[in-house]
Order: sequence, then structure tokens, then C-alpha cells
Amino acid sequence: MIHAIIKNERNTLSIEFPQSLPDVYEKMLSIGASRPWLMPITSRENGPVQVELTSDSELGNHLIRVLNEKNTVADANALAMIVQEASRDIQEQLHKNILSDQYSSMKEVVDAVRQMTFDSGPVKRTYYCPLEGYLDDGDSEEPVPVENSFLRSYRWAIEDALAKDRDRDERDMAHYFNRDDGLKSKLASAVWGVEEYRRRLFGVIRCSLKEEPTEKEEEVLKDWICGQNSDGFGEHFEQLPIDTEEGDLYLSFWNYSKDYSIMTHDELDEYIDSQGLTMGGM
Repeated sequence: MIHAIIKNERNTLSIEFPQSLPDVYEKMLSIGASRPWLMPITSRENGPVQVELTSDSELGNHLIRVLNEKNTVADANALAMIVQEASRDIQEQLHKNILSDQYSSMKEVVDAVRQMTFDSGPVKRTYYCPLEGYLDDGDSEEPVPVENSFLRSYRWAIEDALAKDRDRDERDMAHYFNRDDGLKSKLASAVWGVEEYRRRLFGVIRCSLKEEPTEKEEEVLKDWICGQNSDGFGEHFEQLPIDTEEGDLYLSFWNYSKDYSIMTHDELDEYIDSQGLTMGGM
């Protein structure tokens, strides 16, 4: 889709995008270059490394126009991968949009693919889970638990951290679903976020599906979300510090409590009532 010619002194690398980032890294090392995530695609003509992007296809040439001086070799590869791996349900419209130059930046393409992917599933499911927060104020030996009211006061910072984390991986979380094949074919998108309800902040996972899931499939989906919260997305996200005035906040979508579960909206009401959490305190 996109062809890159990378020159490093007397060495030249000709490489086709997209391919895995480790492969790009290894091939760049072969000419004495490295760190594609830092190498700008508009390298100075007289600089040590020069990058030229071309394409044999009209679509590829329009994609190249989306990139600018702030983008890197890794960005060019990721952009080609995003478009190539886009769901068949959205590819025709996505290609039309790219060919008509509707996007002026890589972020606009990524955001459009995400929204189009979510919208491609007419069936929507929303699930909730409890949140736990820990604050590292720089004085305590270990991060200390915070009340839910603290999380609510920094909802904006949490949402910003979630958005930045999504930007680190252009793939939709549904890409990582590895359970029931029938459900996998139905699941179009899964997006993690937070939502305030009855004066408490909860984790929220919004899913879109191409068809209605069976009861068994919905249980499989909830179990997968639980696994992502504990070992996948959640384990990764809870290690990222969220800046607050009081120190670094660490947020977890999972905990060891016997009451922990992935809940529908009705189940969330039952959970709040059973826990006596209507006032927003822990």
C-alpha cells in the first residue's frame, strides 16, 4: 500500500508497509538505522537519514497526503495497517473518504475508523464494573486507596488517560477477542471508558455487535471483559500514572472482591442498592 525508501549514509532500505513493527525495526537495523517510532518521514535532505514515501496505488498516494512532518516511519506503517485491516463492513466507505481527501491527519483517519467500526454494529451492549483507585502522593511507602468521590473529581483526567492509551494502539479491543468463533464474528467493537451513575464513577465497556448475542454468548462476552480487566487491558492501564494535584493516580477496572462482576445496567442498580453506595462513598 505504501512503499518507503530509507537511506542511511550509503545504505538504502526499500520496504513495503504495512508489516509488523518488530519487522520494520529489524530491517531498519540492517542499514544502521533504528527507532522507527522516532524517525520523521520528512527527514532533512542533507541529514544522516532520508525517508521517501511512494505508492503504486491511488489509495496509497492519498494516504501519504494525510501524513505530515510530525509523523514518523512507524506512523506511516501503522496508518497503512489501520486501513488494510479495517473491517469489510466499512472498507468501501473508508476508501471513498480517503480518496476524496476527507481526512487531514492520521488522527482523523484513526478516529473515523474507530467510529465507523463501532457504528457498523447495530446491536449495542453496555457493561459496567467497579473501579478502584490508588494514589501515590510521594510521601507514602506505597500508593494508598482513594474513595470513589476522588475518582469522580478527576473523571476528566481519567478520560484523558484512556483516550491517550487508545491512541497507543490503533486496533479496536474487539481485535483481541479470542473466545467463541460465533461471537467473534458478531463483535464489531469494544470500547473501555468511565461513566458516572448515581453519584459514583464506574468502568463502562461499550460493545457493538453485528447480530444479537445469545444468552450464552453474552456470558462469554462478559467473561472476556472480566479477563481483559484483570489480565489484559486493565493490567496494562492500571500501571499508567494519571496526574492529579495530589499525586499520581492509578486506576484499576478489576479487584479481588467476591462482589466484583461485569454488570448490565439493571444489575448495576442491584449492585449499588446491595452495597449501600447511593451517596458515592466507599
